Amino acid sequence: MAHSSAGKKWCAVTVRSKPGVRVFVEVTLDTWPTSSTPARDVGSYTTFAGPVYKDLPKPGLCMTWSGSIDIYYNSDRGLCP
Repeated sequence: MAHSSAGKKWCAVTVRSKPGVRVFVEVTLDTWPTSSTPARDVGSYTTFAGPVYKDLPKPGLCMTWSGSIDIYYNSDRGLCP
């Protein structure tokens, strides 16, 4: 996940380290602690989900990211620009 102060956007992608047969892959970006409309891509993919983009949060808010590949899940909260 990365952010661009020039473009005023966060970007996230969930990437498989070993592409192969189609499996469930998901990536989600949202504001935290107040949730709004998440930017999300989910499906049956061979390589990656995303990219998804979300505007930089208002002052006092941060971002949350989550990603899944098959049964494996990871996330991070409090990602502030």
